[in-house]
Amino acid sequence: MTAATTSSASPRAGTARVPDVSARTGSDAAEVLNHLNTLAARQQQLQDQLSTLRDERDDLILRGLASGLSSSELAEKAQLTGARVRAIADAAADSSARERVSQAMTKLIEHEPAICTTYGALAEAVGIGSAKGVASSLATNPAVPARAGARVLLLRWANPALGGYIIPSEEPSWQTQGDDTASRLECLQAEHLVVQVTSPNGPVWLVPFDRVVADAEALGSIIS
Repeated sequence: MTAATTSSASPRAGTARVPDVSARTGSDAAEVLNHLNTLAARQQQLQDQLSTLRDERDDLILRGLASGLSSSELAEKAQLTGARVRAIADAAADSSARERVSQAMTKLIEHEPAICTTYGALAEAVGIGSAKGVASSLATNPAVPARAGARVLLLRWANPALGGYIIPSEEPSWQTQGDDTASRLECLQAEHLVVQVTSPNGPVWLVPFDRVVADAEALGSIIS
């Protein structure tokens, strides 16, 4: 009887072949980086195209609204919600208002001698419709320096008995921007637009009536 012969396996037979990582790492890394760079460039192109299409869509929506089409009609065709269409219209109106206010304030600041106006007069002159709208536009308009905004006064500050607009010494709701911490009063003092007078309650600072253009038509002739 012949004894079974036991053959020993070759030491290399059961060992998986490991790729030469060191040889491939450099080329793989370069390929990954190149592909990522290509994708990034393509993504930027698509984003630019999308932005262009959105601008074109928004322009068409605004034209449609101006032509009398309803927001629901436009929303259906543009595959948007009615709220989104109205938001596009509101954003365009805000942008237009900021531009008109900016242009008006530039003319106002250039006027000699220095003058002020009121929120109401400015709103009517630029066609915004409300003093609150002007206040909001001034507060969010980077094209209008805060010190320039100091020249737009509240109508309720007018005091006929004293002959001008009384400027509060403290006004928490109004402030300059950035590192400039000047109050409205300090801004107007720097422009020599205020004088100090004595009121029944003591000394106050006011802008004389003849330095405030509170009539929208008169203001319009200045800023046009």
